Amino acid sequence: WDQIREARREGLAVLLISADLDELIGLSDTLRVMYRGRLVADADPATITPEELGSAMTGAATGHLESPEDEAR
Repeated sequence: WDQIREARREGLAVLLISADLDELIGLSDTLRVMYRGRLVADADPATITPEELGSAMTGAATGHLESPEDEAR
């Protein structure tokens, strides 16, 4: 995790794939969720709960997460 934090401080992009939702929330500046090959959500780790993130990861509707398709409209 120290290397991820150091890369972040240096302004580098890091792609982190994990099933540990607390880890994802704690280490991320932005959370983007893909489900079945499609980007389904874009979330702020400061405001999302592990339950909401898990729902997005399983394809369930969440209401809290912003859909990338909503931004395009």
